Amino acid sequence: MKEIEINGKKYPVVVNMQTIMNFEEITGKSFFTSTEETLKDRIALIMAAVLSADKNTKLTIEDIIGDKGFDALQQVINAYLTISELLVEFTKVPAIVSKSEKEEKEQAGEEEEKKEAPEKNA
Repeated sequence: MKEIEINGKKYPVVVNMQTIMNFEEITGKSFFTSTEETLKDRIALIMAAVLSADKNTKLTIEDIIGDKGFDALQQVINAYLTISELLVEFTKVPAIVSKSEKEEKEQAGEEEEKKEAPEKNA
């Protein structure tokens, strides 16, 4: 399980369906249709990932924001990068071959077989 560090303390993080629901509850925005990615959204995603790993966490959004100085911003950036990596892994979807692509591949295979067939008869 991945961890992030906030104010010198480590917190486990998970990205799953619960994370998406937590994000939507915290922000009131749809995770999938939200195109605006603000600092608040990033902090909300951090909080959502921590809550997914431990629903009884004592971490608060105020803890994440910290003193609002450079160190706090740097820890938000580091935490967000960790969670972004998990999010990319979570949202990977196997490529789906459309019917037309499949038909094209099958047709190309049949044409290749026809080319090879005369050589076998020779």
